Amino acid sequence: MLGEFLEISLSTPDILASIEFYERLGFNHASTGETRKHPYAVLTDGRLYLGLHKYEFTSPALTFVLPELNKRIAAFEALDIRFEFCNIALDQFNELGFLDPDGQMVTLLEARTYSPLHASHAKATLCGYFLEYRLAVRDRDESARFWEALGFLPLGHTEEPVPYAQAARNDINLGLLQAPRRSAPTLVFAQDDMQGTAELLDARGFDIRETADGIVLQAPEGTVLSLLRPDETLPDTGVIESDA
Repeated sequence: MLGEFLEISLSTPDILASIEFYERLGFNHASTGETRKHPYAVLTDGRLYLGLHKYEFTSPALTFVLPELNKRIAAFEALDIRFEFCNIALDQFNELGFLDPDGQMVTLLEARTYSPLHASHAKATLCGYFLEYRLAVRDRDESARFWEALGFLPLGHTEEPVPYAQAARNDINLGLLQAPRRSAPTLVFAQDDMQGTAELLDARGFDIRETADGIVLQAPEGTVLSLLRPDETLPDTGVIESDA
């Protein structure tokens, strides 16, 4: 229903600082077109695509490509989805956006805005393997129902220490972590060499915070990156209960 996943779109007031941050982590540039009128860059490890926009919008946004967008509006309205914006016209770049129950922006575009990196050019970054885009949600089950209605597939859930579920669609995994208060979404990575990574990050001038589970760092535009040991990628090492 959402189409092809494109990128996690990030609004940044200083696009050069954001680009430099991800480059130092080892991310590559994807080739972008001229669709956008504002400065725009895409940084990727071949699995995760981050769209950096020098433009103010509700950020971060999960962005998908859905051809013939004008013909799909009714299907979203049937799910009682209200659009935050809907720019559909013959003489402009068609896009629309809506919020999930916890305020996460979802953006749909009619066409791609960059060329994905060929698998042979992908390389590992200091972050490790990208696992999921983790959201703090008020009600895990309500959130899971919302995303499943949009075509995400449930991968599993856990109850302890807090309700958590994971769902996936088109190269993007969502982690739904029930929390008493809203917090910023997090890019979660699995990193098996935590000590060596901490030393490399320090040597490259990153301001990191080491925790019992791993490493946390923040990009110039505010994006939170969490590097966790493979056995700590769920809250408090909880074991996922399979839905199968």
